[in-house]
Amino acid sequence: MTRRASQIFPSAYTYDQLFPLIRCTLEAGISALLLGSPGIGKSTLAVELAKSMNKTLIDIRLAQKDPAELGGVYFPNRETQVLELFPPSWVKRACDQPCLVFLDEFNAAITKLHQAAAYQIVLEKRIGEFQFHPETVVLAAGNLEDDNAIVTPLSSALCNRFAHFEMRPDVATWIKWASAHNIHDNIMAFIQSEGEKVLFSATDTHSFATPRSWEMASKIMRKVEEQDIKRAVTACVGLPMADRFCKFLQLYRRVNAAKIIAGKEKPDFRKKSEPSFIYAAIFAVAGYLSNTAVPDKHLPNIVSFITRPGIGPEYQILFFRQLHARSPEIFDRLKALPDFRQLAGKIVNLRASLYLEPIQKGF
Repeated sequence: MTRRASQIFPSAYTYDQLFPLIRCTLEAGISALLLGSPGIGKSTLAVELAKSMNKTLIDIRLAQKDPAELGGVYFPNRETQVLELFPPSWVKRACDQPCLVFLDEFNAAITKLHQAAAYQIVLEKRIGEFQFHPETVVLAAGNLEDDNAIVTPLSSALCNRFAHFEMRPDVATWIKWASAHNIHDNIMAFIQSEGEKVLFSATDTHSFATPRSWEMASKIMRKVEEQDIKRAVTACVGLPMADRFCKFLQLYRRVNAAKIIAGKEKPDFRKKSEPSFIYAAIFAVAGYLSNTAVPDKHLPNIVSFITRPGIGPEYQILFFRQLHARSPEIFDRLKALPDFRQLAGKIVNLRASLYLEPIQKGF
């Protein structure tokens, strides 16, 4: 059975919504527990939070750790005749400098010994007598109970030490992230065109579509030969989704971005008004521009393309987002064109998107 994101996350938040919420929670000295299905970006959120808060990330996969690796071991001191705690190496870093301690797989089959160590980490910010740096914060993450994963219920006392958040996948947020992380244009176009139902589609099979598995597919696609693309994508997101993607890929390949930018091809999107084809054209052209040196004489063709009949403001906004994120140099050069400034002014006046703020700043 396939489960879509909207069925699994009826009251959860997107990555962009969670980022400021969790950051404020951690800065307030409260530990946070982030729940969500596998592959939707929980680890990525932890990495980006650590960067934005200027803290060293300590990534601990809790279910893969022996309790001694988490809380240390005691050994006898012959001189003092007492047991002394020998802490794991990560504890020294958490004590010596501001860190973000990320306890991943927090509810994945952890034992009572794990939970005992977690009490100290979460509540007291210490291990034994080793007190963490005053600016060290703790973020935990785990799977939802209805995921196809082993989940151990946490004690009510431990749960009450956290602020609880749930994450859900979101197409707009993922596309923005993908644009900045070199995700394959074909995949971005497919997900933008087909929406949530292809970005996240949990099934009972080994391979299924998630933001993480699409990232994996993107990396492999850049390495394999053309004839192996479907097999590679199937290994990451499953056969039904790979079939669907490859059918879209046939549409995507009908777009000749080089000819469009050279002014040799001027598509009329009124005749090919399917959203999937328009999305394919937008991402194909944006991808081409991000990898090609464009002479000044061809810049007007970019404006001509994005104002072709059949392309409305929502598509223009998407194109400008992609162009600004992936080809800022070309984006800045376009500002010298009167037609571009006129188009940007129209879009700004429509108040269509906050993502066009860079355009507003340029005029």
